[in-house]
Order: sequence, then structure tokens, then C-alpha cells
Amino acid sequence: MFMGEYHPTLDEKGRVSIPITLRKAFGEDYILNTLVLTYGFDQCIMAFREEDWTRFVREKLVPLPQSNPTNRNWIRHLMGGARDQELDRQGRILIPGSHLEYARIKNDITILGLNDRIEIWATEIYNQYRPDQDSLNALAGDLGI
Repeated sequence: MFMGEYHPTLDEKGRVSIPITLRKAFGEDYILNTLVLTYGFDQCIMAFREEDWTRFVREKLVPLPQSNPTNRNWIRHLMGGARDQELDRQGRILIPGSHLEYARIKNDITILGLNDRIEIWATEIYNQYRPDQDSLNALAGDLGI
């Protein structure tokens, strides 16, 4: 599973290095070579392994009733923004310009491993979504910690 927080930088060609711990998150015998990038929620970029993207589409998007205009817009947003991107030999991935613009990524990046997906954020935007101490205390109570 993907997990962790990382802070690489974007290079001049629009590439970012995917940390080795994420590339090997599913075992030493499974090295991540391709990610499906798409526009995410809250102005981030979501990145999936191909099989997780296929499952997400099949289980989450396909069942949405097409008669609902909001569903159609979400499907356009997620499917229209989807791009297969190969990692190079150094573990870098090229982020398309449209995705960089959507996420307002310029240089400082926060990458989060979130179980079946990776989120790529402009650090400045991600910091606005970090929970405050009161929220964390409430979560701890909900979790019984």
C-alpha cells in the first residue's frame, strides 16, 4: 500500500521523482513503472497504479447514473484528465502541463501515499488542508485513542 509524505521538487522539464518507497510499496518484486495521473480533488493530482485506476473506474465511476449532470461532469473531469505516464530510469515522472496548471504546482511539491493512490500537491495548497490540533483531537476521540 502507498503511505507516507515526501517533499521532492519539480525539475525544469516538469518531472518529479517518485520516492523509491512508493515505487516499491507493493513489494521488492513489483517495481512501479507506470502511473495513471488525473485531476484530483481539492486541487491535487491523483496517481494510480494501472490496476487500481481500472478498479476505481469500474467500481466508482461506471456505476454513476449518467442521467445526472453532476455525475457526467465528474466523469469528464476524472476520465478526461487521465494520462498514462511512464517513470524513467531515475524514477521520475513527467507531469503534463495541464495537470501542473490545475494543481498550481510551480516547484515545491508534497507527495502523499494514500493506500491505493498517490496525491501530488503544490505544498502551499496542501498546507491549507492540514488539520489543526482541535480536529486531530476530535479524530483521536472518534478512533478511541
